[in-house]
Amino acid sequence: MRPVLSEWITRPYSLDRSPRMSTLEERVARLEAQVQAVTDRDAIVELTGRYCRAVESDDIEAIIALFTEDASLETAFPPDSGQDHSSTTGHAALRDTYKGTAGMGLMPCVHNHVVELHGDRARSFCSVELRLIQSGVAYTASGHYEDQFRRVAGEWRFQLRKLVLYHWVPQTEGWA
Repeated sequence: MRPVLSEWITRPYSLDRSPRMSTLEERVARLEAQVQAVTDRDAIVELTGRYCRAVESDDIEAIIALFTEDASLETAFPPDSGQDHSSTTGHAALRDTYKGTAGMGLMPCVHNHVVELHGDRARSFCSVELRLIQSGVAYTASGHYEDQFRRVAGEWRFQLRKLVLYHWVPQTEGWA
């Protein structure tokens, strides 16, 4: 059963396009804010792409560099997957977690990003399709990430990466 999406994920994205009259300084300030919002959204989507590339490459240090020092990773598996939910916090624990996935041939593909900005913090939702090898068997999985981000020294980093999986099955069985 798929979870109900939060209201913020389903409401339309919009920039301030009100036709009100304003001074040149106000229009420039509004334009600068809009450019910053587009730049921030792009940087966050790019961060998720770099994460996927680092996971595919088993580049654990590159993965860890994408997280804040106090970041958390949570994974919620479907009830019939035979997998345990997991949660870990901090670079050392994250490093151990990703060392445990090395060699699984993980191939995450993310799409359908929705990003909400709050100054130096943000949150996003994106869909994920996974291919991997577990105990010599090819698996397929899909779900979504519910991410929280924090800007650190001018760069966006994951503060929380929560993976919610809808299915996790051997590829020969299919997900339906």
